[in-house]
Amino acid sequence: MTRTLHLLFFILITIGYSFSQTAITIAEARQANADGVLERLDEEVILEGKALGPNFRPEGLTFALYDVQEGIGITVFSLDDNLGYDIVDFQNIRVTGTLAQFNGLAEIVPSAIEILGAGGFNPSTGIITQLDETTESKIVVYKDAMLVDPSQWADSGSFNIDVTNGTTTIQVRIDSDIDISGMPAPTGTFDITGIGGQFDAEPPYDSGYQLFPRSISDIDPYNPGNTGPIYAQVTMAEIRENDANGIPVLNEELVEVNSIVYGVNLRPGGLQFTIIDENNQGVAIFSNSEQFGYTVTEGDRINVQGTLGHFNGLTQITPDTLWWVSSDNELVEPRLVTALDETTESSLVEFFVNGVVDASAWAGDGSSFNLEYLDETGAPFTIRIDNDTYWSTQAYPGDAGLICRGIGGQFDNDDPRDSGYQMLPRYESDLTDMWLSTFDLEDFSVSLFPNPTTSYIEVDADNQIESLSIYSLTGQLLNTVSDSKIDMSGLDSGNYYLQISSKRGSTFRKVAKI
Repeated sequence: MTRTLHLLFFILITIGYSFSQTAITIAEARQANADGVLERLDEEVILEGKALGPNFRPEGLTFALYDVQEGIGITVFSLDDNLGYDIVDFQNIRVTGTLAQFNGLAEIVPSAIEILGAGGFNPSTGIITQLDETTESKIVVYKDAMLVDPSQWADSGSFNIDVTNGTTTIQVRIDSDIDISGMPAPTGTFDITGIGGQFDAEPPYDSGYQLFPRSISDIDPYNPGNTGPIYAQVTMAEIRENDANGIPVLNEELVEVNSIVYGVNLRPGGLQFTIIDENNQGVAIFSNSEQFGYTVTEGDRINVQGTLGHFNGLTQITPDTLWWVSSDNELVEPRLVTALDETTESSLVEFFVNGVVDASAWAGDGSSFNLEYLDETGAPFTIRIDNDTYWSTQAYPGDAGLICRGIGGQFDNDDPRDSGYQMLPRYESDLTDMWLSTFDLEDFSVSLFPNPTTSYIEVDADNQIESLSIYSLTGQLLNTVSDSKIDMSGLDSGNYYLQISSKRGSTFRKVAKI
């Protein structure tokens, strides 16, 4: 071997190369199989790109290596050896090492780092609305963000927070080794820049994406402390507490509440809908002309900040801002009631109907109107058909044998505001023929025997029965069983409602005890 070849071999060994290592692109290094595992996992490779700091691991190395041409990055990670390299942002470097993966995050564990050139231009920052595999190990910016829950912000150390732009929500990781840690939480709305990361322990490693801001300057503007309005986080029970005149105790206070959306938007030029908590207590949301970029969708969880007030006895929040948190949340079951009052306001309730005061009051011409139905005791209750709902354009559905379901409302402008209660059906299914079913019975036949009975009633159905429930004519639940047979021997003689529930829904039948 000549002296020149000996010298070349010595240089290659010194800077960390071996002849088994392959120079590839970062895109090739990031290729993964169907399980989200790197195809070149544990291979020794050579990668080139720009260093994106800071170093999130001072005792070793954690930073990003970014390929400007292909717009893709990878994390450089060393547990406890920095290889004598001090990170300089946007510096062109060559990294030799082994491809690895930690909780879905693609990494190269370096054995050598070579500086190829000074700095260079700053890679362009992409604006994103979600984090995913394409944002991993690259600089991105999430605009018009605000904290979902300020209590997530810790006084020190590393921690995660959720931020939202009102439409999407992402997770931000505040690392203990950057100057943001230990600072007060930002308030108001801001843009947040950072390096995309991931922490997902389960194949196919397609979730757990995070954003790592690099310094306090990545939050723009950064407004610490309470520089804006202070909204008191309150429960729905606190919102619904009234004084002796029916006025909310927190009237005209700035409040913040987080709950589930019910119904449709009854004010297309602004917002008018209801949010309800897990205890079936709710409050109306009303905005005359501002929608805040939100489309009302039942089942959404939203956060609302605004002023608590009332309109003709109806407690409502006029929002200063609101933002979406999540979709497809579980809804509460409607509460069977025998009267409309303050306890039914902004709750999901249902009535057994047994008559009508004046059927001609049903308009069905696309306008809004009120109709007085009768409950099982013969007492009237008001349903309000809003022109933005299904039933405003439909023919009169009848009366006896209906279940009326909807959201409780109120319209009473006189102290103490203890009358004028209404029920507002939302959908076609909210006025249901109980003698048929609350769902399509074409392939669900039911027979009862004996009816009338002196003791038991047994139900035969071609769908598996989950439960049977007996109600009085005034809607009081008297007994429920997880069986196809129910005992009525302890009840007084008379008529009752039997609710038959299966996985497909439920149906009502009138039964008699003799």
